[in-house]
Amino acid sequence: MRLLYPEFLWLLIPLAIFAILRLHEARSPNLPIHPKLILNRRRPLLLRLAPFLALAWMIAALARPVTVQERNEEAPGLSTLYLAIDASRSMRAVDKKPDRFTFAKRSIERLVQKDKRHKFGLLAFTANALILSPPTEDARLIKAALNAFNPRFILTHGTSLKALLAYVGQLGGEPRKVVIFSDGGDDEDMGKLIGIARQYNIRVYAVACATMEGSRVPTDEGWLRDENGRLVISSLNPQLERLAMETDGAFVDEQTPEAVAEALMESVETIETARESERVRYREFFWVPLGLGIGFFLAGSLSMGAFRRLLAPLLLVFGAAQADGGWLDMWHLRSGYEAYKRGDYNASIAHFKAVSPPLLESTYALASTYYKLGAYKQSARLYAQCQSDNRAVKQRIWYNLGNCALKLGHYKSAREYYVKALRLGEDADALSNLRLVLFLEEKERKPLQPESGDKSKARFPVNGSHESKKTAKSKSAQNQARGGNAQGGAKSTRVAKQKEALPGASRFELGSKAYELINKGYVHETRPW
Repeated sequence: MRLLYPEFLWLLIPLAIFAILRLHEARSPNLPIHPKLILNRRRPLLLRLAPFLALAWMIAALARPVTVQERNEEAPGLSTLYLAIDASRSMRAVDKKPDRFTFAKRSIERLVQKDKRHKFGLLAFTANALILSPPTEDARLIKAALNAFNPRFILTHGTSLKALLAYVGQLGGEPRKVVIFSDGGDDEDMGKLIGIARQYNIRVYAVACATMEGSRVPTDEGWLRDENGRLVISSLNPQLERLAMETDGAFVDEQTPEAVAEALMESVETIETARESERVRYREFFWVPLGLGIGFFLAGSLSMGAFRRLLAPLLLVFGAAQADGGWLDMWHLRSGYEAYKRGDYNASIAHFKAVSPPLLESTYALASTYYKLGAYKQSARLYAQCQSDNRAVKQRIWYNLGNCALKLGHYKSAREYYVKALRLGEDADALSNLRLVLFLEEKERKPLQPESGDKSKARFPVNGSHESKKTAKSKSAQNQARGGNAQGGAKSTRVAKQKEALPGASRFELGSKAYELINKGYVHETRPW
């Protein structure tokens, strides 16, 4: 039993206050008559309350008590992913092959070609943001818009994640999901970035288009230098990863476009578990409180004996129906737990699925049961649906998601889940499993043939400060960065051959007006990188 419109029950509060005041007024007569005469003329309390009880039951009828009769699952609708590519000058660096901007373009092309579960919108940004393609299911339109965009026509420089998030916040969709292909941009106020993302309910998926070692930035005159004539080394800004983690998104750092597309699809599927929409048919019970309301209304003009004979059977029927739903759910939960302890997991699943609407306890227990049966992917989807404000419960959910990812062989996702669990508190099991994941990742990783005079580098930075893109490094500073914040153990992969562009795409380059939008107000900058 459930109520479709429980908000109508708030009307019972003023009704109860009015009934209490009316009874208090009736008990304090001001008429100059002997009290015994007043008492003898009074009607029984229940009959005097009959008009108020009639209104109360009619309000309950407006709340629409129902039970679920049938559920029909429907295919979920396509949600939108906004793909934002950084067009700043630093994206010309070559630490991602062949260069950062081309690496980002190829990653986007692989993603829209593989992912059939989303619509895609294409954005470009530097100091401002510009939409290149509205949301569409046609991957060819995204590729055509991407090939028609020429970053050399962009006059503004620098990278503003704040401007990008504010622009995405004005677009459609709820919640909004944006995949940022960037090297991290300039240092910005992280608190403001997180505040904007939460204000507009934006989830950020970040793709690293640079390395921690960094690279020189080529220009038409040679290499980019600062105002003192020193070479500028542009490296990955760590704020990009922090922004993704703080908005419950994901951070992807892969070496090939194919690996980037696979990692993004896995992250979006795991974090944003697709909820199937369903059409539900209900069995209506509004007539029960409505009939009680009519009965109380009529009782005001009936004798007490006739009123009791009318009211008793109706109260019995409605009371039993109202109590059935809550007790039945508790019985299914208790029976499911007992079957789980016995090892009868099929019976346990049947009991937990019978709880309707699903509760946190039933969803969590159902996920644990599927885990016992080895259905790790289905178990992970159910764990992802569990929502709680309790830190201990959230920690167990992240830990169980890590176990599912580990069983499926998704070591990168498992490592992220265990780290999130450990951020919420100490957990010896999560720490032990994290060490196991790191060992398996290292074992699975193919050995690289280091270049002459170069050492293999750790893939992720450990306990070190990261320098922003603006910092000009000397040769000794570069060696120090390689020692403390080095990145290595990268997968030895071969970049797949780029497919031919859409016929005629080069003939439809963006007009000058489109570039004026992104260049507006930012032409005279002193430090463009």
